[in-house]
Amino acid sequence: MRLGLRLARPVYECLPAVYAAIGCLALGISYVDAGSTGAVISFGIGIAALVVALMLALRRQDFRELQRDYSGISVDQPFPPADLISRP
Repeated sequence: MRLGLRLARPVYECLPAVYAAIGCLALGISYVDAGSTGAVISFGIGIAALVVALMLALRRQDFRELQRDYSGISVDQPFPPADLISRP
């Protein structure tokens, strides 16, 4: 049994936008406070947050495409299932 944290669908769907907003805010702070150590740190946080946002968005898009392409039939199940085969 796999125990893990599961997010509700609306929360999971808005995560890329939240990370992108955090990244843009951090990049904006680094631009305003240019030349300090805090600017370098906020720039790193901004880039990291934007990369995570892009990664989550692409992963979600890939998941949706896989769900559309595959019907959910298990590999262990014979294809076509025996009850779908018409016998003379």
